[in-house]
Amino acid sequence: MAVSIIGAGTVGRAVGIGLIKHGYKVIFYDIDDRKLSELKASGYNVSNDISTAINNSDISFICVPTPTTMGRFDFRYVEKAARDIGSALSKVGNYHLVVVKSTVLPFTTRTRIIPILENCSGLKAGEDFGVCVNPEFLRQTTALSDFLNPTRIVIGELDERSGKELESLYRPFNAPIFRTTLETAEMIKYVANLFLATKISFFNEIYIICKKFDLDPHLISEVVALDPRIGRYGIYGGRPFGGDCLPKDLEAFISFARENGLNPEILEAVLHVNEFLKKHLNNSHEQDDG
Repeated sequence: MAVSIIGAGTVGRAVGIGLIKHGYKVIFYDIDDRKLSELKASGYNVSNDISTAINNSDISFICVPTPTTMGRFDFRYVEKAARDIGSALSKVGNYHLVVVKSTVLPFTTRTRIIPILENCSGLKAGEDFGVCVNPEFLRQTTALSDFLNPTRIVIGELDERSGKELESLYRPFNAPIFRTTLETAEMIKYVANLFLATKISFFNEIYIICKKFDLDPHLISEVVALDPRIGRYGIYGGRPFGGDCLPKDLEAFISFARENGLNPEILEAVLHVNEFLKKHLNNSHEQDDG
């Protein structure tokens, strides 16, 4: 089984190199020639032509960035990837599985990505090609290790064939696999990052309170974290969360909730605490993102 990685950034590199370590043939594609040159110099198979990447693979992973712009989810990179993949699919002639690895808001794959793939390819999703959502749970500094040692693998499937195909790819990973709807998989990713952001802001608020009363915030947090329901990640106050994922996903989801008539007060408070710390503590250290 051959795989193409569309987007050779932190996530794409981890996914591609991780799959190579499990014996799969992988080709990397990116619009950034520098990234491809680095991968090629390390002995990996690359192409700056997306049609070549698609034609030489059975499964394609979309691993492009999904930034937040003006507090809202920015779809432009995923849109371009979907258009380019769709155009390439029109020339393939064989069943191909498209996997959305990039973090996208709930309902994005079904209502935006699939229509683009169909329109640009002239093919029918679920018949001529498959679609899955496969969220990543990688930390920026340990992305490859996290990919190779997953705590769970989530597969949101358009149909049974799509899910079965992707599940077979992950069989060597020996991790629990959860097959869900597309929207459920998209939501699982956001809930994970929203909780991590909430946990960090909670302990940052405790940090501020402890400092006010001259109490030791780290000792208090360390003892509290011994409760197995809580754990140690994100308990050390005084450091606002940063990285590539938590801030952008929190802001994008708040906007998503507001646009759908909801009032996410807790999430807005999480953002407020983080912004307060960044402004007033001027601390350059960041927590790992989710």
